[in-house]
Amino acid sequence: MNLIDELVSYFDPMAGVRRFQARMALDVARSYDAAKVGRRTEGWNAGSGSANTEILPAVARVRNRCREVVRNNEYAAKAINTLSAAQVGTGVTAKAADQNVWNAWTQECDADGQLDFNGCMELAARTRHESGSVLIRFRQRRPEDGLRVPLQIQVLEPDHLDLFKTGPMNNGNFAIGGVEFNSIGQRVAYWLYPVHPGEAITGRANGLESKRVPATEVLHYYRKRRPSQVLGMPELGVSLLRLRNLADYEEAELVRKKIEACFVAFVRTDSDATRLGDAKKDAQGLGTNERVSPGMIKYLSNAEGVEFGAPAASGGYGEYTATQLHAIAAGAGVTHEQLTGDLSRVNYSSIRAGLMEFRELIAQEQWLAFVPMVLNPIARRFQETAILAGVQRGPAQQFTWTMPKREWVDPLKDVLAIKEAIRGGMMSLSEAIRARGDDPEAVMQEIATERGLLKTLAVLVDSDAAVSERLISEDTAAKLIQAE
Repeated sequence: MNLIDELVSYFDPMAGVRRFQARMALDVARSYDAAKVGRRTEGWNAGSGSANTEILPAVARVRNRCREVVRNNEYAAKAINTLSAAQVGTGVTAKAADQNVWNAWTQECDADGQLDFNGCMELAARTRHESGSVLIRFRQRRPEDGLRVPLQIQVLEPDHLDLFKTGPMNNGNFAIGGVEFNSIGQRVAYWLYPVHPGEAITGRANGLESKRVPATEVLHYYRKRRPSQVLGMPELGVSLLRLRNLADYEEAELVRKKIEACFVAFVRTDSDATRLGDAKKDAQGLGTNERVSPGMIKYLSNAEGVEFGAPAASGGYGEYTATQLHAIAAGAGVTHEQLTGDLSRVNYSSIRAGLMEFRELIAQEQWLAFVPMVLNPIARRFQETAILAGVQRGPAQQFTWTMPKREWVDPLKDVLAIKEAIRGGMMSLSEAIRARGDDPEAVMQEIATERGLLKTLAVLVDSDAAVSERLISEDTAAKLIQAE
């Protein structure tokens, strides 16, 4: 305790106690190296703003740069392709209350009239990874439109959100980045531009004036990384600067090689008449250009010499590039092999271990964000509309979603492991089929139909248990006969 503390404690004991407690708390905080202030942490500025305070001023610029990188950088494009393919693949299978009605609707659900349901989901997943978030708007249709279920969905880029709609609203609500909340923090509306604000050609009036759309008509899909986060950030946001630096480094390396290749030979001589190759006047007749032809032999005196240009080896180019690509892959959430396509340094065990972690991250995205934010709300709205239209007779039910199948690294080993898990009671057959991205009931029905047809046609296959048992018995009998 210093002199000031003693004086404060003498005149105001309670104030002295508070100063002592504050000093103790500061000492505890500084016991962490990351909380210390000194030479090692000089220039380390970390804000204490909320997620929205940090994201809102930066989200538009980050997603624009992310799109530019995906357009012009092979590694960025590969990362986005890998993430969207792993999440949606060729489609997500649904077990619906009325399967026939759902299957028919998935073929006509796109408001743009170009994709089916799985195509819209792939587009939504790709937009989410590339732009940070995606909007899916319900479009209610009229009976005269000819749709059995008068409902369609429209996939929109997050640019349609009016980011300037931030702050208190006239109706007592408040908005953050175009998302309107009521007094208890519930989403009640989205402020959307009728057309994309970056559309160069549009004949629509007031296209840049946002309109209020009820939250029941819009799905906002993004990945929440912090509580109260309203807007999503692109998946490549953390690696954008590194991707840019790597591209600049490779361009600088290419320019250096081109400059070195321009210097063919360096001739040391005191005579202006000495030529190494065939001398020719240039187009203006002013200078002299020399060309060295294949197989040419040139004699020089002892006082003369020639040195041919030899481009220097790139020091550390490969190591630097590999290090940067590993960091970019980690930031994008993919493996180094998926980012680069280079499988020269992996074996079965290492690639399987890497894929297991990658698939866990994809499963998190699927079940913790994609299903609750997109798939389940679409299923609910579809059933509500189908019931009102008199198409679905039964009540609305929870859909069972089956994610796309995961390709095996070594099919034989993986199949044997699954068979042992089923036989040991650690996994059900339905679970194993769903892991392959198929509907268990459909697969079992197909197997039953196929076996009935094989039995009718008297075709024997060893996948039938009865046939396998017969073959085993015949093999055992043959071995007994040979033994006798």
